[in-house]
Amino acid sequence: MKPRLLLGCSLLFVATLAWAGAYEDGVAAYDRQQFDTARKLWLPLAEQGNAAAQFNVAVLYEKGLGTPPNVTEAARWYLKAAQQGDPDAQYSIGVLYETGTGVPRDVEQARTWFTNVLGNPRAKETSPLRQRAREHLTKLGASSQQTIAYQGGRFVIAATDPRACVVALQGFITHDATLKFDDVIAATSKVGCDRPWLLLESPGGELLDGIALGREAHFGKFRTITRYECASACSLIFLAGADRVLIGTRAKIGFHQVASVGTHVDRHCSGSFDSNGVREMRQYLNWAIPEQSEAIMQVIMRTSCDAIEWTSGQRAIDLGIATRLEAEDVDVFGAKAGAYGSTVR
Repeated sequence: MKPRLLLGCSLLFVATLAWAGAYEDGVAAYDRQQFDTARKLWLPLAEQGNAAAQFNVAVLYEKGLGTPPNVTEAARWYLKAAQQGDPDAQYSIGVLYETGTGVPRDVEQARTWFTNVLGNPRAKETSPLRQRAREHLTKLGASSQQTIAYQGGRFVIAATDPRACVVALQGFITHDATLKFDDVIAATSKVGCDRPWLLLESPGGELLDGIALGREAHFGKFRTITRYECASACSLIFLAGADRVLIGTRAKIGFHQVASVGTHVDRHCSGSFDSNGVREMRQYLNWAIPEQSEAIMQVIMRTSCDAIEWTSGQRAIDLGIATRLEAEDVDVFGAKAGAYGSTVR
């Protein structure tokens, strides 16, 4: 990779005019193949924090131009430039971490830097640099799973390719789950997800927390999917997905009336459209899935809070609950039932 000439439209620029003259003198020396002179001109600028000079010095050390090859020094200067947001340096240090050249091999660091290239506004969407970064991420495969625990369950996050990931919600839907969802969104952004999946594996939980999480999932552009039973508050989150998929023979969505709990822990079903909980649910459904909201409300209101009405297959499609069915004849857990809330693969 050749060092870059400093131009007004270049991806890189120096912070002061004092740097510009020495930098351009280094470019001229490089073009005359006077690599040692170029290094001597750029090195002081690199030490002062000029990212363009840091990148160019790294190139000279990596290629052994004007100096014996030194991949450790190359990695050191690539890293400094990468930390300042230079996309070419981010890509180069990613390659060195991937191969263990000049730095200890670290696949997670490699993924991080390739992902940074994809999110770097200085690397255009159609640029070859981004394409190469995507290719490296694909070759590296899915990243290690990240777990974010909350009171009542956990979120498991796994990247599946450079621009997609799956977040599994495993456990009950609680207020703490809603609070921790900001961390989930931040984690998906960090791995470069632009349209993440939310895999729902939950028996339900609190109505208002289900509504709050559903809104967060909708605003985060999550697509929802389940391969098991998703009931009660879980069903409200499922309905918020931009794409809503039931996968496998066990996937089903369950609804029931809102339950209220009195002062003596007495459970009452809210069978009236005038109750606060029902109004909250109806308002949410009108917002999340307006064309299907009335039909779904009818299913909810005719089912006691002590029971669940399950919908699956073509009926879920007809009611507008799901947008797609996948692997309808396949038990995705195998012949024997898998443990409820198994981790995402």
